[in-house]
Amino acid sequence: MRRHLTLLAAALVSAAMAIAPTADAKGFRHLSFNGGYAMSHPTVELVWKPFMKEAETAFPGKNGLSFDYFATNELFPEAESLAAVADGRVDFGRMRPSLFPGKMNLLSVVDVPGLFSNAVTGSVVMQELIEAFPEVRRELPENSVPYTSWVSATYQVHTIKPVKSLAELKGHKLVVWDAVTIEIAKALGANPVRLPSPDTYLALSKGMADGVLCPMAPVRSFKISEATKYHLMLNTGVTGFSINAHKPLWDDMPADMQKWLSEKGGKAMALAIGKSLEAGAREDAEWMKRQGHEFYELSEQDHAALMQALAPFLEHWQKETCKNESPELVQKVLNFVKERNAWHMAQMESGAYDK
Repeated sequence: MRRHLTLLAAALVSAAMAIAPTADAKGFRHLSFNGGYAMSHPTVELVWKPFMKEAETAFPGKNGLSFDYFATNELFPEAESLAAVADGRVDFGRMRPSLFPGKMNLLSVVDVPGLFSNAVTGSVVMQELIEAFPEVRRELPENSVPYTSWVSATYQVHTIKPVKSLAELKGHKLVVWDAVTIEIAKALGANPVRLPSPDTYLALSKGMADGVLCPMAPVRSFKISEATKYHLMLNTGVTGFSINAHKPLWDDMPADMQKWLSEKGGKAMALAIGKSLEAGAREDAEWMKRQGHEFYELSEQDHAALMQALAPFLEHWQKETCKNESPELVQKVLNFVKERNAWHMAQMESGAYDK
């Protein structure tokens, strides 16, 4: 009888082990990757699709590595992105610091208008900032591992009717996507209408706003170009993004998979994303010109007025956004961002990032 019970217990244990959701049994097939951008966005086409294809090649088979891609709000509302990464609703999740004022104060330095003039240097510097400062890493979601970061291309104004100067912009209703662009729109004398980015085209087509304040890259992929035919080129401000992996998932990965993903992410992916955003902005602008869109550059007078309007943002970040941080740390972060941006600008101008 005892032998029979022992054999029965062993059988039950074996059965339980067979059906238990272990990392080895699951493998890492079809991990959720929330990049946020629409599938037709340049970064998805030029960076993430090739990355995901390469992952399947590097780790094939039943227990290999593959990803399912998700855009903004497809898995969860964007406002829940911090919690979603922490609680495992997403395996690799994107978050935008500017959506969470008060939570990522040091990291929000990347959103200060005027610090970055392009997505290439800004993206690499944001990733370096996270790697260099433990205080910045602690601002990212708990229970997560930083994977890569980047910044958008610079912001422009895209309108339904022609707006050729800052004076003409005053009083217009502009769709904005985060807390920073709300304040930028106000500084320019416009009236911000905050909406999730995927809802922009619908809002414009229904007359809820006169235009949108956003980078060039999403205009075509979000079909905003179907509603806005006129573009006032401000070339100011960027917004930061970060993708983090759910830590329990990451910790379960074999060492060779972690090593491969780390090499493909980090600064390497940040640089690739920045380049894709700049290239996509140029290509989309040329495409829109062929469709009859009109582009307006700021006059020297308007550019000076723009810089004056945006000047208080840096002081606000230092004295208000980071008021509960050590002033020495805040200055150290700012110096780091400026110095690294200058270094990468020199690299970019030398052609080092053209490959």
